[in-house]
Amino acid sequence: MKSRHVFYSIAGIAAALVLLNGTVSLYTAHESLSEPVDLSSVSNIRVSGTASQIRISAGAEGAMFAQLTGERRGWGAVWKSSWFSDACPARGSMRVEGNTLTVNIDGRGWGFDWSDCAMTVTANLPSGAAVWIDQKAARTELSGNFALVDVKSDAGDMSLDGHAQTISVSGAALRARLAFATVSHDETISISGKMLDAQVAFPESTEVSYLMEAKASYVDSSLPNTPGAMPHINIRGEMARVQID
Repeated sequence: MKSRHVFYSIAGIAAALVLLNGTVSLYTAHESLSEPVDLSSVSNIRVSGTASQIRISAGAEGAMFAQLTGERRGWGAVWKSSWFSDACPARGSMRVEGNTLTVNIDGRGWGFDWSDCAMTVTANLPSGAAVWIDQKAARTELSGNFALVDVKSDAGDMSLDGHAQTISVSGAALRARLAFATVSHDETISISGKMLDAQVAFPESTEVSYLMEAKASYVDSSLPNTPGAMPHINIRGEMARVQID
């Protein structure tokens, strides 16, 4: 009976630790690293540096602003929020020059620290904005109407929900999800990298043309490749998986 009791105790502790670890992994602590920056006279944004999560909308209702925040995740978020006042370090800067907001993310993450401190850039721009992103790693979420989207990232995960006249995405390992709500038949889309996973969706019955250049590729398209049609999609990579709808 004693050995059985010990076994059940160990099993109960293990189950509790699994549950606690799952709960902690969902715990986040947000820290505002800057006051909101007024973007009423801004139509371009440039983001550079190491790594960040980027959320940009163009033409959405509400105030035109940008903000930089830090977010702790995991065990460290619990301990530092409960016991210490140590916030995420301010590893970024924002400044407005003319009609352009420039954002730079400095330094490295916490590595083997108790938690990861991730930088998040949030911006609401006017419709027709231009976006340039050049980072080692970036998770980019775009919504609205853009004139230009140019993303360079060694490790990138980007999504677009709306419209962009010109899109260029390049890097080593990339995942792109582009969902066009409308088309004006002058769009150009360029996606290039060593390893690509891309999905491009258009309104029903849109005529498109596309060019694939890859050593190993898999293309699944529900739309015929119509020579000379716009939007035009150009994909180059060593290994590519592409879906066009």
